Amino acid sequence: MNKQKKPLSLYVHIPFCVRKCLYCDFLSGPAEEGEKEEYVNLLSQEIASWGRQLEGEYRLETIFLGGGTPSCLTSKQLEKLGNIIQNAFSTGENLEFTTEANPGTVSAEHIRSWKDMGINRISLGLQSAQEEELRRLGRIHTYLQFLETYESLRDAGFDNINIDLMADIPGQTMESYRDTLEKVIALIPQHISAYSLIVEPGTPFYEMEQKGILEREGEDIDRKMYDFTREYLQEHGYHRYEISNYALAGRECRHNCVYWQGGEYLGVGLGASSYLHQHRFSNQTRIGEYKKYVQKLEQSERWTEWEFAELSPVNRQMQMEEFMFLGLRMQQGISKKEFKRRFGVDIDIVYGDVFKRLFQDNLLAGDGFHDRIYLTNRGIDLSNMVLAEFLLEE
Repeated sequence: MNKQKKPLSLYVHIPFCVRKCLYCDFLSGPAEEGEKEEYVNLLSQEIASWGRQLEGEYRLETIFLGGGTPSCLTSKQLEKLGNIIQNAFSTGENLEFTTEANPGTVSAEHIRSWKDMGINRISLGLQSAQEEELRRLGRIHTYLQFLETYESLRDAGFDNINIDLMADIPGQTMESYRDTLEKVIALIPQHISAYSLIVEPGTPFYEMEQKGILEREGEDIDRKMYDFTREYLQEHGYHRYEISNYALAGRECRHNCVYWQGGEYLGVGLGASSYLHQHRFSNQTRIGEYKKYVQKLEQSERWTEWEFAELSPVNRQMQMEEFMFLGLRMQQGISKKEFKRRFGVDIDIVYGDVFKRLFQDNLLAGDGFHDRIYLTNRGIDLSNMVLAEFLLEE
């Protein structure tokens, strides 16, 4: 019966984009149409194989098409993937089905296909409402193209839209960032993701930073932008439910919450990561190796007996650590009762000394019922340091 199946989230990686942005270190890039078609066929084979491998055990509660830019695929290719997923897995009654999309790549055919596929949540990559800032990031679209895409989605009946924004963009000021937030709020999206730019090795921005020619305001302005985001969005009805994510009531991204709350997920496609049966594993990142993996998966009877994939068991200690530093990313924090239910031990026995230090330093706080523990605003500012405190010694 469907009710007896365990919940599972599915991530589908589409590693294509029109042009690589200057800050991007994701596994993605431009490709010819023939390469995209071949990849969709391989991805379809992988999804079908996983459906057979996991038959009867799981039901999908969330699906997320990410990238890259999924809207770089044709509507026909997207529909093929949707049909494969539907045939391979059973789904929950309240399925959240998200696709990422970039302005400048979305057509009327895409929108019709998304509706036909059952996609009910769209995540649009805007980053900034300022044309000069978009140019500096290497984005392919203008703000006007974003608006046209957004209105087309609304006209088609999509009522759950996320907008991605970025702070500390080269040349960005508090005034330009505020203007971006004001313009986005006026559109009343259901969800806003607001991240600070991180300059990663191997990107053009990294090379520019090494040469000293990347114009950024620095950590003080970045922190002011973060604080302003939290306060301004809260004033307009958006609550921060995770360090960088804000939503209207009931519109949190359920798929991402699965990651933060330690749920099981399956990643398909080039380089995608999975967490199943207390094991972590990732797909190959090169297309040649990925082809071999898909062929062997099709021939395999039990994925837990693979010899061709590196399965990393997540032991009890690692599960405790992840419970803490993933759960504390969320505004609601972690539950002491849930910790004891999962691990059979009081959390204070494991982390009592850590809690004492972090509470004294005003980095953690607790609710009046002495169950939930969460980061303070100061704790969020220093979150990397705070979360590292929950690593346990071997």
